Amino acid sequence: MEELKYIIEDSTIAQLLGVQNFTNKESAVLELVKNAFDAGATKLDIIFKDKELIIRDNGKGMNYESFKRDWMHIGKSNKKYVIKDGNKRRRVLAGSKGVGRFALSRLGSAVQLQSQEKKFINKSLFWSTDWSKSTLEQKGFLRLYGTQIKISGLRDKWNKASIDKLLKYLSRTYNDSLMEINITYEGVVKTVERYFEVPLVGHNCSSKINIKYISNGCNLICDVYSDEFKDEAQNYCLDTDIHRFNNTVDCLKELENNKELGLTREELKEVLENLGNFTAEFYFSLKESSSIDMEKFLYKKRILADRYESGIVLYRNSFSISSYDGTKDWLGLGKRSRKSPAAASHPTGSWRIRENQLAGKVEIDKRANFMLQDLSNRQGLDENVYYSVFVEIIGIGITQFERNRQSIIRKINRKNNEVKEEKKVVDLVIKNPTLIRNLSKHETNKFISEIIDYKKENIQYKKEIYTTEERYKYDIRILNVLATSGLKATAIAHEMHNDRNSIAENYNRIIRAMKKYEIWDLVNEKERTKYAYSNIPALLDKNKRVNSKLVSFMETMLAEVEKSNFFAENHNILNLLVETKTVWERDYSWLEIELNVLPEISYVLPEDSLKVIFDNLILNSIQHNDDSNRLSIQIDVELIDGYLEFSYKDDGKGLDSKYMDTPFRILEVHETSRMNGHGLGMWIVNNTVTMSGGKIVDINGKNGFNVKFTLGGEFIG
Repeated sequence: MEELKYIIEDSTIAQLLGVQNFTNKESAVLELVKNAFDAGATKLDIIFKDKELIIRDNGKGMNYESFKRDWMHIGKSNKKYVIKDGNKRRRVLAGSKGVGRFALSRLGSAVQLQSQEKKFINKSLFWSTDWSKSTLEQKGFLRLYGTQIKISGLRDKWNKASIDKLLKYLSRTYNDSLMEINITYEGVVKTVERYFEVPLVGHNCSSKINIKYISNGCNLICDVYSDEFKDEAQNYCLDTDIHRFNNTVDCLKELENNKELGLTREELKEVLENLGNFTAEFYFSLKESSSIDMEKFLYKKRILADRYESGIVLYRNSFSISSYDGTKDWLGLGKRSRKSPAAASHPTGSWRIRENQLAGKVEIDKRANFMLQDLSNRQGLDENVYYSVFVEIIGIGITQFERNRQSIIRKINRKNNEVKEEKKVVDLVIKNPTLIRNLSKHETNKFISEIIDYKKENIQYKKEIYTTEERYKYDIRILNVLATSGLKATAIAHEMHNDRNSIAENYNRIIRAMKKYEIWDLVNEKERTKYAYSNIPALLDKNKRVNSKLVSFMETMLAEVEKSNFFAENHNILNLLVETKTVWERDYSWLEIELNVLPEISYVLPEDSLKVIFDNLILNSIQHNDDSNRLSIQIDVELIDGYLEFSYKDDGKGLDSKYMDTPFRILEVHETSRMNGHGLGMWIVNNTVTMSGGKIVDINGKNGFNVKFTLGGEFIG
């Protein structure tokens, strides 16, 4: 038996693993930087000279035998996890697959490499190739210990602009200070500086978000340091620190019903524990704030002096992973913001960071996070289930910041809705324009100041109109989806309505017909009712119950879309709630609703508002307790200071554990703990309450589910 091995032409390998393997020339240079780093070099020079590219490092170098044994063996890597460099400092090696050397082929058509180890005095190796054939020989002293590579026949044009691009690229992709990197072009030497070396809050960003994932326990720790708002803003946020926020999240609870992942709780736990610890640091800032927004939201700075550009870099130890160098939106920030485009001041929508507002880095480890595997071409990661969970965890950390910042802005924004005292001087002049001639110096200055304020208010008013339009566009997008589904159901209900008598009476008609033809007693015999699938009386009875529900569905659908329901009228609140109670108890026999409402309470409001709120609350209770045999709901209503105050309680399971510490999260759009939930029910409740002029006062889910809220409107006694 003869053992065979593949024979591959040098030019083919160079083409496949070099020219076609690297997406751009910068990533090819980065591979050579990594090689120097792994050789323990403390200094690397990248020199563009006379149409050649020279790469020179002071690493450990190679000897004649090690070059033949290791460099010329494709796919073999003798690299460890960690080494000590020339300065006796520990460094985690970047390479592992033994193919990075073919970056040389991507850069040029010919290569000359000279290398020397310190212990081999006066001996260096010299390798030359044009990717069709290679030669190796020993030569004399190299002057410096380490490796020097000359690349000629450059495949790309290098000019000042591309050198600046390379400098910027390496500053983002190299995340260490163990090796100095210098780039020389036309005699000018520039040193690569780490882009995220010492970030300063208030200078490079307005907020810094640190997250740390601990796989043993599946916990994510989030810390936020902010210098975005003036100190005055703290007066409007008495229960919130505007400069500091921290929270710990149980990722198992947070992700266990995530539809995108599609994992069981046990599978998710295994992935979370095997994923390994990692950290991330993000830098948030607005590109520029208008003077109106500065005043409105009490921003501290309009423009940052040295703002970090957008883009999130994924580092594995000292280097970024290709394709995750900050140019790709691999965290899906754009998708998140398009899904929920609400402004931070939106009273019910969830604000999401835009792509151009966040820079930063995520740091993983070659050994600790070994489940995050490179693709064979080293140009990205295998986007397996571990990668998906990894991205979801980072998203959880970003969401913590988003909620905290939005809560601050909403509180600050309340001052903008306060009624301002009228300007007396302007009012007097409007009533009697001749008074302007007799104004004192103080009154004149006040008059001018008031005119300027009016001008600002006019500009702000126009902006408010735009903001309001954008807000309702966002709301309408979500509601249109639900409305379309409702209209489809209503259309079907209209078509079926003419058949309602047949649907309701068919059960009795079939039985009468069977008795008439003397087969009813026959199908009721014990032998013929033995099996459920052939038990005709039982099947008819089941069909009767289903038909009854269909009739109820039609009546409910057609009644709720009547035009009159959408106009504000004086309604007796008890009567409206009794109607709701009757419908739900009719359709769900295991449901019991108790109403505590004084019969004399009346209120001017659209009938649909109350129905929308309580239909969603009751449906929410039913869906979260659908495995119960009995569910009790209590609704209390009081009229206090012109507002209706409601208390809604059920005796079910209460809130999911992930919402216990932050119950108001359930009001956010698309927030759900159910695998197949849409997360819109409680958002609709909150939106309806807010648009009425009321607010959600309290949410508690420890002993059943309890929510308290108010509705605004016009009281009729």
